Amino acid sequence: MEGLVERLEQAVIRLEEVSVKLQGPGLANGDMVNGINGALSEWMQAFDRLLKGPVADYLKNSRAIGDDVAQHAEMVNSALQVERAFLNMASTHQEPAQQTELADLLRPLSEKIQEVQSFREKNRGSALFNHLSAVSESIPALGWVAVGQKPGPYVKEMNDAAIFYTNRVLKDYKDSDARHVDWVRSYLGIWTEMQAFIKQHHATGLAWSKDGPMAPASLSVPGSPASCPPPPPPPPPGPPPVFLDEAPKQDAPAAQRSALFAQLNQGEAITKGLNLRGSKPERTPEPPTLAPAAIYTGSGDLTLALGLKHVSDEHKTHKNPGLRSQGSPQQQQASPAKSKGKKKQNKKHPPVQTPVQPPVHPPVLELEGKKWRVEYQEQAHDLVIDETELKQVVYIFSCNHSTIQVKGKVNSIIMDNCKKLGLVFDNAVGIVEVINSKDVKLQVMGKVPTISINKTEGCHVYLSEEALNCEIVSAKSSEMNILIPQGDDYKELPVPEQFKTVWDGSKLATEPTEIAG
Repeated sequence: MEGLVERLEQAVIRLEEVSVKLQGPGLANGDMVNGINGALSEWMQAFDRLLKGPVADYLKNSRAIGDDVAQHAEMVNSALQVERAFLNMASTHQEPAQQTELADLLRPLSEKIQEVQSFREKNRGSALFNHLSAVSESIPALGWVAVGQKPGPYVKEMNDAAIFYTNRVLKDYKDSDARHVDWVRSYLGIWTEMQAFIKQHHATGLAWSKDGPMAPASLSVPGSPASCPPPPPPPPPGPPPVFLDEAPKQDAPAAQRSALFAQLNQGEAITKGLNLRGSKPERTPEPPTLAPAAIYTGSGDLTLALGLKHVSDEHKTHKNPGLRSQGSPQQQQASPAKSKGKKKQNKKHPPVQTPVQPPVHPPVLELEGKKWRVEYQEQAHDLVIDETELKQVVYIFSCNHSTIQVKGKVNSIIMDNCKKLGLVFDNAVGIVEVINSKDVKLQVMGKVPTISINKTEGCHVYLSEEALNCEIVSAKSSEMNILIPQGDDYKELPVPEQFKTVWDGSKLATEPTEIAG
């Protein structure tokens, strides 16, 4: 079945090449249409050889492994097809003058890269997490088309990021499953061939066409909605409705003249409501309004001019201090409830708000495929996983003040976002990883090749006699202690947290400081 799928893919690639050459009359002979040559450029043919070689092998090996790796590989293949469309456009068009236009052309490729990286983040508990990480950390290498000077070293840097995780894959499967070894070889081969392709054709940056038309506003990706024809225009609007019952409208000047004659015909009623000289208004007089900018002409009392009430000296607070403690009449007439509320507001401390409680998740302890899920356990000290197999992975997430025991031999164990958790396990053939945790303890009863501690505060690792040769890798962590068995007791040794780096004349030499122990 896999051989048939591979043959179909090769046939599709050949048909695409033929379709490009037969886009119009004379294109097979190298004629020009709209300034674009129908034949593929030399470096586009080289890129197609890369797709047929290492990329095709990578897809084949990914499908052989299946599960998340196969799904991830299809996303990578989709991103490579978008890059091919971009390169094909660049081989026949001139580089856009504005950076914003170039950003619009690169947007489909950027979205594909983000899709590949998001898949890894959504499947952190996957048994094939190292495979997903190798791809996710190196897929930004497809952005070499936007690197101005030397894109080759940029791709090599991304390839080195993938090697960090592919070494873990080789360590876990080199003696047990050759499919994963082939997968590592084919995936790293993509970036090796990509570096050779860039060195030969784009050593100083993407080689845009020198004599073609200007680049389009957006990239047309095969199979995308942008390549579909636009919908037909809507039908023309119908005739306006006819209102038979409406009277004919008068023009604006005629309407204004009619309104003027109607007011003149009122006679004496037109002066109704006006306060003429010597006459009184017919409407009810309103109370005087206190205007802050009242004008005083100098005649009469100012208090009367402003409509204010005269206050004698015995009622003035600045001349009688005893009136200040009594308060104003308005304050004395205020309701007790309102006064009480004001006293509460004048306190120094603001009202205490009730904190929002985080959502409560139900505890989980179940086997999902090849992965044991242990999640949201609180104050549980009798958690035991005893029906284990070599290919199973244990994923522990957000467990607090609990103890978990894993019996038998498993592939790997991941502890993520846990606090005050104790983990006791027999054997792990892969890696035991602690991430984003605080004050946790691990005890190895059998063997484990590697223990990784990342972004963790407080971690105690109890090793057995059989696990003394394990490797302990730490990053961005503190308060780490390794306990070595000595007779019936353990000897506690701290893991250095502070380092000193010096230049020895040829390279940087790093060693723990004496303060760190």
